[in-house]
Amino acid sequence: MKPTVWSLQGVLFLSILLVGLTACSPFTRKDPETAVPKQPLPAQPPSVLKLELVQATGGARLTPKGDTILGAAKTQQADLDEIREDSPVVQAAERHSQVLEKLGRRFFFISAEPAKSKDRFCPSAVRSTSGQAGLTRITYYSYSNAEAVIVCMNAQEFVSLPAVPKDYQPPEGDREEEEAIRVARLDARIEDKVKDLKARVILTDPEWRLWWWNQEGYGHRVFYVTFEQEGTGDPQYWAVVDLTEEIDQDKVRQAGAEPTR
Repeated sequence: MKPTVWSLQGVLFLSILLVGLTACSPFTRKDPETAVPKQPLPAQPPSVLKLELVQATGGARLTPKGDTILGAAKTQQADLDEIREDSPVVQAAERHSQVLEKLGRRFFFISAEPAKSKDRFCPSAVRSTSGQAGLTRITYYSYSNAEAVIVCMNAQEFVSLPAVPKDYQPPEGDREEEEAIRVARLDARIEDKVKDLKARVILTDPEWRLWWWNQEGYGHRVFYVTFEQEGTGDPQYWAVVDLTEEIDQDKVRQAGAEPTR
């Protein structure tokens, strides 16, 4: 007798049910667990070695004491990645007429480094007129024109001045930090209190507001400077310094003592 449609459905249902029960069965074969031999704990816990740091060449970085080979390699790599303000490539850029015009009378050097392959402003794939690759990206902030300036160089050869968005703010440079600290220390509200204190600086980002008014210092290079006892990490005094202003007595917008905690 030929099976009916109902009998075929029944056979399929029974087959699926048997497969499911087999998969969930407690007798299903399991892979054996890897045996891990137990080791007795030491009678005395191992001593913790204190990591001592030493100043790297040039005072730019701290490296582990005794880590001569690795430390030297890191220092050499850092020297390749960090190009100083007095280097030939930076000096050549600042002699170029287009760069000087873009920088204006008052500006600060921010940084210089080999351009990466996907650099936003100086992609290393771009070639100079000499046909050589390997660009250097030099970043400035022009206080005369209130804008960031980026210069692309190939060795000591000028390549380009790429367009930079008006609201682009590069990170703070060493000279900017030094200037912000100098100005903050001269403010009459904290001058006699911060003479022997360590200073720290961060670049702030005054807010643009749609409904009321922009936060004070919006669009300027504004720095928050704090002063603390060496090694405490606890700020005691602070100052808000706007380096966009040129006269010292106009640069410090606010200053005072940190609230007690």
